[in-house]
Amino acid sequence: MIGIHKSKLDTPALIIDKDKLVNNIRTMQNKARAHGKNVRPHAKTHKCSKLAKLQLNEGAIGICATKVSEALVLAKSNITGILITSPVVSQLKLEKLAQLYKLQADTMIVSDNKANLDQLNILGKSINQPINVIIDIDSGIGRTGCTFDQALELGLYAHKLDFLFLKGIQCYAGHFQHINTFKARENASKLLLNQAGNIKQALMDQIGVNDLIQTGSGTGTYSIDLTLESVNEIQPGSYTVMDKEYFDIEQNQAHFLPVMTLLSTVISDNHSTHVTVDAGLKALYKDPTKPKVIAPHNALYYDWDYFGDEHGKLTGKNLPKNGEVVEMIVPHCDPTINLFDQFYIIENDIVVDIWPIDLRGKSQ
Repeated sequence: MIGIHKSKLDTPALIIDKDKLVNNIRTMQNKARAHGKNVRPHAKTHKCSKLAKLQLNEGAIGICATKVSEALVLAKSNITGILITSPVVSQLKLEKLAQLYKLQADTMIVSDNKANLDQLNILGKSINQPINVIIDIDSGIGRTGCTFDQALELGLYAHKLDFLFLKGIQCYAGHFQHINTFKARENASKLLLNQAGNIKQALMDQIGVNDLIQTGSGTGTYSIDLTLESVNEIQPGSYTVMDKEYFDIEQNQAHFLPVMTLLSTVISDNHSTHVTVDAGLKALYKDPTKPKVIAPHNALYYDWDYFGDEHGKLTGKNLPKNGEVVEMIVPHCDPTINLFDQFYIIENDIVVDIWPIDLRGKSQ
């Protein structure tokens, strides 16, 4: 595959333009650096340890993961500064967390209740090393996290346990990332994260430190959150490759490039109204947002339209013929990437490398 033109790849296939990828990573790093902040990007988007290493090489201080199984793959690839952004409570996962700490002792894990902090403290005692803890605060989603009223007490409780090391707080507002207008997004994020910042300051005052982390933020709010004094770390993910959902909100169109696209081949042109392509639900995560077909076929429109798991439907002007390859920006990058085994890395439309998506399927 190395050395061929992207149009010759077997499809469906995910391709990444390497120059654009480096551009997006450097853009985020430069914006954070200008505000004196750190970037610990989230690997839940790309699920690729090679891409994570590129982020570290460009200045990221670590990598976020949602699941322990993802973090283990990163750790085995010598990725440091891992933050697991979802609580770990079951015995099986705690055992995996112990394995992870033997590989990367600087790993951090979020927690949102005293019972879980006790579990983590017992784990730390069993492996004879402290567990680095971030207190997770519910941003209003109702998913994980303690309430703002509980956060200070929980942080102080963690600080007092012998085998825990309190590193800071997390408040991630996923529900703010796609608020369409910048002003509304700005108002919502500032109000919430300043409230979280008050918790961080109260914790620092009471335990006598000045270096606690306040982490969170995503591709939709990073430019807002970087301006807040209390936020010293952001964890965006989608900025690396981008998708149609993020291009649809104000701000991102000017800052980031469409790095990742999906190639699909026309396999039936028997109808005058549409053609059928080989990318269906098993290749494109179905979302209210539709994929965007790009040049030279940008007068076409993709829809799943009950075509089944294996096929998609293209309508529009100048319908392509059997065997023609079309290129699309996917609607939602994270779950689409999780459907594939590798990225084809291109430069000037030529395949120069293949990167395994080695975190895919790591749902445990």
